[in-house]
Amino acid sequence: MRKGITDNPAAVIEILENADVLWLALHDREGSYSVPVNFAHKDGILYVHSGCKGRKFEALCNGAPLSFSCASSMEPKDGGDSACNYGYRFKTVIGFGSPKRLKEDEAIKGLDTLTVKFAGKLLPYKEKALAATAVFAIDIASATARIKD
Repeated sequence: MRKGITDNPAAVIEILENADVLWLALHDREGSYSVPVNFAHKDGILYVHSGCKGRKFEALCNGAPLSFSCASSMEPKDGGDSACNYGYRFKTVIGFGSPKRLKEDEAIKGLDTLTVKFAGKLLPYKEKALAATAVFAIDIASATARIKD
């Protein structure tokens, strides 16, 4: 592997747990499609939610393999007098998986995982919002972390 890249599960998990946004790379009949989403990670599964219509929803429902990436600890480097020394320190994850739409209790558990990540606690849901929300579990098939200091 290249310098700074690892498939160490602990490194991957640490970055997934500290990143706020996940970029999904999907493919549908219109071609490639990339979309940023809120997400949560638990036990090798990524949880995302969507409205029940639209391109993202359709692409996730088809269950086709996808790729994803996220970043945390983004910090610019001061390059001084050389443009070549400018850049960023960062931690990233790139991975692959397959989405599965969750139903009923599983969907609520997925939403709970998202809610705890972003709100720090469980909160109630409005029935109308639940009816209009699809929850997907993305089983991580493989992932690598890149740490650049």
